[in-house]
Amino acid sequence: MMSTRIRLAITWLCLWCTIIPALSNAQMVDPSIDNPEEPFSYYSKPTDVLGVMDGKWGTEVTPEGYLYTGYGELMFFTGNPPEPVNQRVKTLLDGYLPIISYHFERNGLDYKVTAFAATLDGDPESPLMNFIRVTVKNVARTKRTAFWGVGVRYQNDVNTEYGTGDNRFARPAKAGYLGGYEQAGVTFNPEWVYGFSGDTFLRSDSVMYIFPVSPEPHRMMTLKTGYNYPQDLTPRKMHVLPTTPVGIVNYELRVKPGEERTLDFKMPYTPIPANSPLVQKLREAQFDEYFNRTVNFWNDIFSKGIDIQVPESKVVNTFKANLVYDLIARNKEDGFYIQKVNDFQYHAFWLRDASHIVRMYLLSGYFDVAKQCLRFFSKWQQPDGNFVSQGGQFDGWGQTLWIYGQYYRFTHDKEFAEAVYPSILRAVDWLVKARAKDSLHLMPETTPGDNENITGHITGHNFWALVGLRNVIAIARGLGKAEDANRFEAEYNDLYAALMKQLTVVTAKTGGYIPPGLDGASPPGQDWGNMLMLYPEVLFPPFDRMVTATLDSTRAKYREGIMTYGDGMFLHDYLTIRNTQNALVRNEQERALMEFYALLLHTSSTHAGFEFAIRPWGTRDFDGNLTPHGWYAAEIRSLIRNMLVREQGGNLHLLSC
Repeated sequence: MMSTRIRLAITWLCLWCTIIPALSNAQMVDPSIDNPEEPFSYYSKPTDVLGVMDGKWGTEVTPEGYLYTGYGELMFFTGNPPEPVNQRVKTLLDGYLPIISYHFERNGLDYKVTAFAATLDGDPESPLMNFIRVTVKNVARTKRTAFWGVGVRYQNDVNTEYGTGDNRFARPAKAGYLGGYEQAGVTFNPEWVYGFSGDTFLRSDSVMYIFPVSPEPHRMMTLKTGYNYPQDLTPRKMHVLPTTPVGIVNYELRVKPGEERTLDFKMPYTPIPANSPLVQKLREAQFDEYFNRTVNFWNDIFSKGIDIQVPESKVVNTFKANLVYDLIARNKEDGFYIQKVNDFQYHAFWLRDASHIVRMYLLSGYFDVAKQCLRFFSKWQQPDGNFVSQGGQFDGWGQTLWIYGQYYRFTHDKEFAEAVYPSILRAVDWLVKARAKDSLHLMPETTPGDNENITGHITGHNFWALVGLRNVIAIARGLGKAEDANRFEAEYNDLYAALMKQLTVVTAKTGGYIPPGLDGASPPGQDWGNMLMLYPEVLFPPFDRMVTATLDSTRAKYREGIMTYGDGMFLHDYLTIRNTQNALVRNEQERALMEFYALLLHTSSTHAGFEFAIRPWGTRDFDGNLTPHGWYAAEIRSLIRNMLVREQGGNLHLLSC
């Protein structure tokens, strides 16, 4: 049941939706998409993921409710003649488990689709399988006939210049390095041979999906035939487009009042050669058995970390579901646990995203999971000692040292500290040399090509350098390296002094606002790292004039209650959380709560958050910037945790908000 606060937040949003578009000529989505009888989903075209912890690939549950992989898309149809299903609102089992359901009613029949992913042997590196159950219940008083169909196509319609289907991820893609963007799959081939074989539909002798043969379905190679000739089921090449549904099976079910009928389907993520023993294993795999295995696995995961109990189910379910999203985005590959951002458009590794996700694991009590992830960070140290995962993004230096220090401060794992200590020494040596060459004695000028979107001395890179130094000071002292700790502390103090000196110059011209860059550039760039004044470490007195001015300036850019990006062009979800965390430190409880509920409002009915690409007061469509987003997942969990229990210096704060 939706909480009163969430309902008030939705009412507030709807009120402003009637005012702001009139002022800005925005093209707003039709509000009738929001059915008050359904869970609220902010996105007009939400996406979800089916996957397993540490598995390499994830199936996209599309806005319409189909299953999209690197190889094709499983579609659903209902009615006679068959019409594609299009059900926007989905839910998770128990509100947070990665078993997706949606339902709709047609002609007195309730259709429910339930889907999840699993590997047959429980090994995340084994082939991923999708299990789908369709339940039809007669809720009318008389006997009804249900029509259900399933088929496949390569992709959906493309309405952009990029060639990727709307609200889908690009595939296939081969990574140039371990941790780079990668998607399994194939390009469309007009020479494919299509055909049925028993309970399978084949594309060039590989199983695309398995379907029930009792009751016997009506098989169709395509939805229509020329001049309505009878269907020819002979396996063959067909002159079809990538968007053409093929291999359709249609079921006609007689359903008595109150009766339920079920149909189970299975779709391998990667099509299986028809002669592989794996086909029979998948055929024998029972939906209920793997459903229970999935539930038990994730409940066991939840039992190992912190739990929260508050009256609002939306808060609890958001907290839990976003742990699942990040664990599904983690890949086990070549002996490493690689924390990626999602299994879709951000199926890659970034030091910046991964460091926040790993800290969320620490805040949640998953120390072993965090340690497994940290081993991959060392691969990104350059020969000169800097940590860089994407060119020009020098914030990775501070983020890596920060998360190394955070892990040590949470666990006091001296074996880990000793193992990473040589790389810490090389990293600090790089900083000392780089600052010595820099005209401002700051982190060197760079072009990150993302986030702040400027060239120069990046404010956030310097904030991160300070945060990183603070945390490796703790490691050095913990290992009894007093001389190194003193040297690191001296470097911290020197960098802090140089930074404050430059900030004094820059903010004298901005009314105290700390801009994204430290060179006085105009335009100043995009707010990003400059917002990290009090979080994840308190770098300023909480009510310093620069802190207050920066908070005021960035909040003035809010739309729909959250932060914007791209000079106000787009909403940005998790960027907001930096200010919300700052508000916790400043004990601005009302402000923090307002932003928190705005953040919850901007999620799906499955509690997934986005990054950007949604225009304020517009269509609520993120296009190819798909959900769930792993950095958001980490930040919202960390925020909820910190609202309840938060460390600051040597003090523990309970119920900050």
